[in-house]
This record gives sequence, structure tokens and C-alpha cells, in this order.
Amino acid sequence: MWDVRADHVVDRAISGLRLLEQRNERPPYFTEPALVKAGRIFERVTNGLVQTEIATEGIPPVVLTPNVARVAAKNARSVLEPAGRPYKEIGSLEGYFQSVSRDGRGRRVLHIRHRLTGDEVKCFATGEAEKELAHREIDEVWRGRRISVFGTIHYRGPGRISQMEASRIRFLRSRSELPDIDDIIDPNFTGGLRSEDYLEKLRDGDLS
Repeated sequence: MWDVRADHVVDRAISGLRLLEQRNERPPYFTEPALVKAGRIFERVTNGLVQTEIATEGIPPVVLTPNVARVAAKNARSVLEPAGRPYKEIGSLEGYFQSVSRDGRGRRVLHIRHRLTGDEVKCFATGEAEKELAHREIDEVWRGRRISVFGTIHYRGPGRISQMEASRIRFLRSRSELPDIDDIIDPNFTGGLRSEDYLEKLRDGDLS
């Protein structure tokens, strides 16, 4: 199982490096730290190396020349710091609860790991969200729990979240707490009638 997982990680890493060679688009599963490391790999090739080859068994190698690496490094930087003016919008984020802290101004800050990008997002809690966190912050049981946060999302550029002002939060159920098929299906739904008799009474309006 671990061998298969490791193969997937290597495959995604190689695919991500290839994508950055071609365009300034965030590769799937590449978090901010992963993008920074990829950029450093590219920049090392531009600093005097003639050629670098990244190879693993069963996958065509990534061959970096200074010209290719220069373009890839620029693409990585563009993803990390996209062009465009900062903006904000009302919306929600779903992620995984990491911790709660206070900033230098005493504000309660919720740290979540964004479900889509894996990046950590700071959410400054206000109103109902702050009251909810007052009951959660010392309970380590909530670490890693799915959470939905609603409020004002601040972007430093297109698609790049800077921080969030959270007005409402909702802790979502874990998979073990979700209802299964036995909880959803009512064995006495028809009240003891055969399904065809139940449907006939339903059509005739005779069900009470």
C-alpha cells in the first residue's frame, strides 16, 4: 500500500514539474511549500548548471536546461504571486481544522487547511464564529475535523487567498457519523402494504 502511495506522489511531482515548464498554472496537489521548492529546483539550474535530469523508474525523466528552467521558474513565481490587484468577496471555504490562536491585537484566529489546495488559511473570527470557537479552541479532538467557514475572503490576486474574515463556522460530521443505508431506509415506509397497493392508494388519494 505504501509503495503504491509513494508511486502516486512521485508521479504527481514529475507531472507538476512538467506542467510548470509549459505554463503558469498550479499543478494538482502542489501546495505553496511545494511550489516554492519547485521554483528553487528550477532556479538552481539557471545558476550555472548545464543540464539537470530528474528521473525515476518507469517514468520519462524531466530534463532541465537553463532556458527551460528559466521559463519554469518564472511560471512558478507567477502562480505564487499572480498579477492582478487584491480584491475580496463574500463566500465560504471548506477545509480541515488545524488550530486556534490569537494575533497581536488579541483577535481569535482560526487556522484551517484548505480542502482544494492544501494551503493553510488564516480566518479572523468575528461575531458568531468567535463565540463558536470559544467552546472549541482547547479541545484537541477537533484537530483535522472538516469545517466550513463563511465570511469575507481576501485575495492577493486571482485565485490566491490571503486571509479571511469569518463570521460563521460549521463543524461538519466525520464520515463515521454520517448515516448509512440502514438509517436512511424505513422498512415500514408503506405501513405494511405491498408496494403496488401502496402506490395505488397514493394515486387515488386514499392514504391518510
